[in-house]
Amino acid sequence: MSQSEPETLTYHAMLVVWGQFAQGIGLIDPIQAVALRQKTVQHSPQTKVLEFLVAILAGLEHLQDLSRSAHPIDQDLAVTKAWQQAGWADYSGVSRTLAGLTQAEAGQIAAVLDQITQPILAEEAMRALQSSGRLTYDGDLTDRPVSNTSTTYPGVAYGHMGDGLQLGY
Repeated sequence: MSQSEPETLTYHAMLVVWGQFAQGIGLIDPIQAVALRQKTVQHSPQTKVLEFLVAILAGLEHLQDLSRSAHPIDQDLAVTKAWQQAGWADYSGVSRTLAGLTQAEAGQIAAVLDQITQPILAEEAMRALQSSGRLTYDGDLTDRPVSNTSTTYPGVAYGHMGDGLQLGY
């Protein structure tokens, strides 16, 4: 921060770091460049997609926590600046934008994320192979479907119990 910039306090320091990381890996501009057919009133649909990504990174359980938590992310100027945005939308606008995305538009966003993350994943995989000679994949092969809203998993145990990969233990 330069001396001419006022100090900005945040309750979301890690989101600031992730915003700076997103800038560094070139994530923000390609997301902003995705053609989305929705109109811009105050915030572009691309900004709302980025805001949804920020909500995921924050671990928000409910989208409304973007705007209605004790320390709303959509009011945090340090996070806004780190993600190179002029401002964030209310959670309701983010929700409407997400609901209005077509499958093709969602695919374009996923393609951008793949394009940015695949080289990073490949590099980390090569580092792991060079240092230990192997990759370890930790997955659940119990093949017992479990609701993503469950808080307990009766009858689910470690080990291979079927022929598929399911959300499990």
